[in-house]
Amino acid sequence: MGLDMYLQGHKFTPTHDGKHRRQKTDGYEVTSLRLDLGQWRKHWALHNFIEQNYSDGEGGNEFPLDPNQLLEIAEAVEQGRLPDANYRPEIDDHWKEPEQVAETAKTLRDASAWLQRDDGFWRDVEYTGSW
Repeated sequence: MGLDMYLQGHKFTPTHDGKHRRQKTDGYEVTSLRLDLGQWRKHWALHNFIEQNYSDGEGGNEFPLDPNQLLEIAEAVEQGRLPDANYRPEIDDHWKEPEQVAETAKTLRDASAWLQRDDGFWRDVEYTGSW
């Protein structure tokens, strides 16, 4: 079973304050952008941690995350507090390698920092697990 995981940012350009101008594409205003903040493949431990701790109980696979939650997840990754994945040992071990741990934590911390930028744009971050 495959698991593709995405951390996406949504950046909305408000115009009510006159600080921002919307770009045009094909003659239409671009109101928002969808940004790829991170991706993982078959990182079941990370997915299970996010699902167990940030699910709204509806059983979906999309979870909005705030800056503090992203930092909490990064800390759990760094501290080895993710649940056992029990997928395949070689894949589970891959995500425990120091380089992968550092890269995953950095991705989550960078997303938290991006979400907290104070430049007048409206932002949100969503994690999606797809299989």
